[in-house]
Amino acid sequence: MTGAGERPGLETPLTSTERDDLRRRFEARRKAADARMSDVFAFRPLERPFAAVTGAVYFFFGRAPQEIPADYYTDPAVMVASQERAQYEHLLAVDDDYVPYLMPWFGTVVAASAFGCRVSFPPGQDPAVDPTYYPIQSPEDIRRMRRPDPERDGIMPKILEVQRYMKANGTLPVGITDFQGPLTTANQLMGYDKLIYLMYDDPAAMHQLMDTITTGLIDWVTAQKAVIGEDLHYCIGDQQMYLGSNAGVWFSDDDAVLVDADLYGEFVVPYNSRILTAFGGGVVHFCGNGTHHAQNFLATDGLVGLNTFTLHDLDATARLQSLMQDKVVLIVGDHTPLDYRAYFDALRTHLDPRGVAILSLYSPILGLLPDGRYEQTDRAVDGADDVYRELLDAFGSTDATH
Repeated sequence: MTGAGERPGLETPLTSTERDDLRRRFEARRKAADARMSDVFAFRPLERPFAAVTGAVYFFFGRAPQEIPADYYTDPAVMVASQERAQYEHLLAVDDDYVPYLMPWFGTVVAASAFGCRVSFPPGQDPAVDPTYYPIQSPEDIRRMRRPDPERDGIMPKILEVQRYMKANGTLPVGITDFQGPLTTANQLMGYDKLIYLMYDDPAAMHQLMDTITTGLIDWVTAQKAVIGEDLHYCIGDQQMYLGSNAGVWFSDDDAVLVDADLYGEFVVPYNSRILTAFGGGVVHFCGNGTHHAQNFLATDGLVGLNTFTLHDLDATARLQSLMQDKVVLIVGDHTPLDYRAYFDALRTHLDPRGVAILSLYSPILGLLPDGRYEQTDRAVDGADDVYRELLDAFGSTDATH
């Protein structure tokens, strides 16, 4: 029971009145975002940047331990209540471009689990792959690989179960879960050392590995879209950022920054292209400096956007934008820096705002430092709305309605 004036816990379901209001606010946000995000993907100038500054995250990283529901991964009702409560509170507090949706979040390990990786659920943390066990040890193991069945293998069935629950009981549209692309999934299955050796020692086996994973990932996205009722060429969102009809899919390519450009061109670009074109184009996420892959990105069929978390390397982000030649949109994101005004000022001087959307994941206990590390903090005053207003001011947008 919540007392008068006391903030409800994130596990507290919305009332029927709050759910109706959430739905109304969602529809208004999506309608406004449709036109503005279309302008971003057309590289047209905007009076104010397309930006979301939100603490309504679906993952545990950066969240206060006392706000993490114990049954988040075991009870879909708790996941729905937690997400809808955080999203509703955001819509009440911040008038940005954030468009909420329900995310069946089980970490970055879902696809790998279906190919044989073991998954652990550490208390108070996001699910993770067991780093002591790699199911693929040799080319012979690759030749024995089979496409996973989304209804049977790994934790894919759990995701579909949660999506069905969200579809039937939630207030908002349901998105596809986070999944790693072929490269990072292969790394999860083999480990970095064996995978790099495989590229040099047995290229044919490497291509077979990537081909099998890619086919499985396309099957996986298709199965999810069938459950949630999302069109193949439409994607409600990518890590809190609205996409809509501008993209049909997104996935994480977190190990891209670690791989040589020539190897990436040979062993990754063709397979990323297959996934992206299967859904009419999409967005790829990575963290850090990916400028050495600029030509690879331009050669990736179906790539319409890059979701790059800067880790405070704004020089690299600016360089990447210049190399993309107004052909690939940048979703520039990260956890909110501790000195966020200086960061937004620098971001404005580094980037042409055309073709850019800004995502700042707000955490009251975590911030980004200029050297790319994260540090715990105590933000007693500056809420997400304060951060958003500073972002607008840094970009020369002081509209009182925002």
